[in-house]
Parts: sequence; structure tokens; C-alpha cells
Amino acid sequence: MKNLLFLICLYSTIAIASESKFYPNKLNYCKISKSAMNDYEPEEFQLSNNLLRKTGQQAVYRGTKIIVKGRLLDQDCVPVADAKIYLWQVGSDGKYPYIPLRTRINKKMLNLVSKSSFTGSGIATTNNKGEFYFITIYPSGILRETPNVNIRVYHLVLGQLQTKLYLSNSKVNLENCGEVSHALSIALDGIKTYEFDVVMPGRTFKRY
Repeated sequence: MKNLLFLICLYSTIAIASESKFYPNKLNYCKISKSAMNDYEPEEFQLSNNLLRKTGQQAVYRGTKIIVKGRLLDQDCVPVADAKIYLWQVGSDGKYPYIPLRTRINKKMLNLVSKSSFTGSGIATTNNKGEFYFITIYPSGILRETPNVNIRVYHLVLGQLQTKLYLSNSKVNLENCGEVSHALSIALDGIKTYEFDVVMPGRTFKRY
């Protein structure tokens, strides 16, 4: 009888292990963000996370100011620090206000003569919590697609990931950014914030 119970327990253990072989630690596994391409990545990114204007320029633009806030994780749900986040998007007119890297594009999607200070692109670096944010405007939807922004993530260990962040109302709140300076938090109080978790394949060296 004892041998029979032992065999039953052993079989159950093997079955459970077999079901979990792809996710050895299901409690610490995050679903990897889906890759999504875009042909209008800028030839040159603005070196700021504020897309409303270039550094030192007065902000003159049309549209609704928003904050796009995110947290970068690896597949074990560990925050990824020191990663570069490249973001680009259309303005409220549904056009890109810069020269794209690629040449085979629909030039009707560009507006290079706009008087707006909106740059359409920017760069941020994740902090030790994997957090990043951008100050931008709400983009127009294109071809019946939900309004979105494009991002490309680069990390020394995990490599690159390009995806889209869709600005659905289910991802919005009216809170301030966690790591924004105090003066900036006051200035941005009440502005809509869209929050996302971006998950890259692979593992960093940190473990929780």
C-alpha cells in the first residue's frame, strides 16, 4: 500500500513539473510585450522626454497634453534599469512632424512645415525601478487604429524590442508621475497619465 501511494505521489509530482516546464516559476513570469513595427521612426530623435518643444524653445502646439508613463520589466518581472526608451508618434493632425529614417513611405503622413513646437519624438532612460515617462500630446488615430505611440527599447543585456502603446481609456488616470521633480509635479497636476508595463524577453542579472 505504501509503495502504491509513493508511486501515485511520484506520478503527480512529475505531471505537475511537466505542465510547468516552460514556466519554472509561474509567480514571477511576465507576459512578453508583442513586437510591432512602424515605418516612420525618425531619422534623428530629440534628446529629451518632453515632446512638446525642443530644449529652450517655447511650447506652441495644438492638442491635449498628456503623460505616457511606463515600467520596463524582464520576463521574470524584474525592473530593468538604464535602458533607453525611444518614442515617436503623430501629432493631433495625424502626421509626423519630422524626417523619417526610411525613404519608402507615404509622404502624405508628414507635416514638415508646421509652426507647432511639437517634435514628435523623444528619448528617456529607465531609473532603478524600471520607470520612464514622456510629456507629449494625445495623438490622432490613423486608419481607424486606436491612438497609439511607438517605442523602441534598447538594453545592453536584453537587446531591443519595438512595440506600440495603445492609449485606451482603460489605461488612464489623473495621477502625477512618481519620479517627476516636485516643481514639475505641481505644474502637471491633473494632466491625464497613460501607464504601461513593457516586458522584454530574457533575464537581467538581478533576482528577487
